[in-house]
Amino acid sequence: MPHWREILARPSLGDHIVQVYQDRAFLAEAVAEYLGTGLERGEACIVVARPEHRAAFERELAKRGIDVGEATGRGQLRFADAQQTLDRFMVGGKPEWDRFRAVVGGAIAELKLQYPAVRAYGEMVDILWQSGERDPAIRLEEFWNELGKLQTYSLFCAYYMDNLDPKAYRGPLECVCKVHTHLIPARDYERFDEAVAEASREVLDGPLSNMMLSLAAGSQMRTKMPLGQAALLWLQQNMPKTAEKVLAGVRARS
Repeated sequence: MPHWREILARPSLGDHIVQVYQDRAFLAEAVAEYLGTGLERGEACIVVARPEHRAAFERELAKRGIDVGEATGRGQLRFADAQQTLDRFMVGGKPEWDRFRAVVGGAIAELKLQYPAVRAYGEMVDILWQSGERDPAIRLEEFWNELGKLQTYSLFCAYYMDNLDPKAYRGPLECVCKVHTHLIPARDYERFDEAVAEASREVLDGPLSNMMLSLAAGSQMRTKMPLGQAALLWLQQNMPKTAEKVLAGVRARS
């Protein structure tokens, strides 16, 4: 699988990328990669984020040499408050399709008239998720996917989630993966994959560990992700007790 920098720098139209993170510095770096490359290529970017994250993203973009004020002034880069935007299309605690299409789809359509491609970054789903509103969060992800069938753009979103927490493997992580095309679970893919492989060899004998990794590689969900992450999900689905031991071993190496 390509490194996260390559995925974010050159997304395909229709890509719906998700990052699970705990390190906000990593989040800001990833978002700046996604937005900065798009701006440098003459594409438009729309960011629907929390105010404190917006400030971090602007700092990272400035480090890349992007003049944020100039980009926003000419309309190539647009920022919107995540909670305020969410409130515009939530009805009875659920996202409402027609309002979502008008609010979000309208903004994307406007940018498409002026720029060759649009990159969107959003945190509205994470606001719902962190509030315990997980069904509405996934429904909103599905709305984004439906909108992607009507308009062409790429989408990047992020969830504050520990992908080495056993609780994440009791439904949440798999649920999130099902509505995304790519999962970014760690900064260093090679180190992450090796940590999973080493922990697997500690828990299982060598041949069995290799067989497990091979099975995981061959049975990945439609979501593209590093092999180590695919192996952890495969173990949880097929050998849950072993998965807990391997997770503990990976955490010890982190």
